[in-house]
Amino acid sequence: MTVRRALGVLTLTALAVLGVPAVAAAAPADGTTGGWVRLTHLSPDTPAVDVQLTAASDSGSVLALSDVAYGDVSDYTRVPAGTYTASMVPAGGDAADPPAITQSVTVADGQAYTVAAVGLNADLTGTVLTDDLSTPPDGQARIRLLQASVSHPSVTVTAVDGPVLARDAAFATATGYAEIPAGVWSLAVDADGTQVGTATGVRVEPGSVNTLVALDAPDGSVTVTALQDAAGTGVTPSGGVETGGGGTAPADRGPATLAGLVLAAAVVVPVVARRRTV
Repeated sequence: MTVRRALGVLTLTALAVLGVPAVAAAAPADGTTGGWVRLTHLSPDTPAVDVQLTAASDSGSVLALSDVAYGDVSDYTRVPAGTYTASMVPAGGDAADPPAITQSVTVADGQAYTVAAVGLNADLTGTVLTDDLSTPPDGQARIRLLQASVSHPSVTVTAVDGPVLARDAAFATATGYAEIPAGVWSLAVDADGTQVGTATGVRVEPGSVNTLVALDAPDGSVTVTALQDAAGTGVTPSGGVETGGGGTAPADRGPATLAGLVLAAAVVVPVVARRRTV
């Protein structure tokens, strides 16, 4: 895809860590060390981008994705502990061009991270989320909200006939994790006391850890996509929404396929088309 307008250049060298304090994740099944990183594009008016994750130690690329559109989330990739830089450039552009945004992330053994580009293009910023993959109690699942809807400064997400999962979650933040009985849930999304969307058929498996992502639809409403971050005790993190046509450099992946993590979050009110999968 050819981007028809230039992106502003923004470099972020400091970490912006949101969410709850880090909690050790399940150890890799094969006993090796390292952590996991996934990348996501959450800027609704920024065109598709090519994304690369490089190691600070030798500038070697450990993950490369192309044509990543708004709302896309990559699979987790396991990398050695250390410092890495995620960079985004306009899709199909010259690799020598300055990146639209860069974000540093320091990876610890056994920990998972989500590196996100958020906000409108004029205010594009990067953030690093620490993903707490600790196991929930028997019969329960853990779930949080990543609020990436620019059209609403804050949203509240409630499980119908269940708990409030996120209350007044501010834009560009991730909430702490709530525990919820495993099963199939319907969700209500509210902003300023007005319902702006619902999701049905959101399946959460026993022992799983999940992230809901609130996104802007073209009509200004909010859609919700559900991702399974980890499937249970001793299982390496699973993936993200399938990204574009680019491949990945050699790196260990979790056992799930890229497409295997989506938890059927069908938006019903309002009815909007889900973003394209590239």
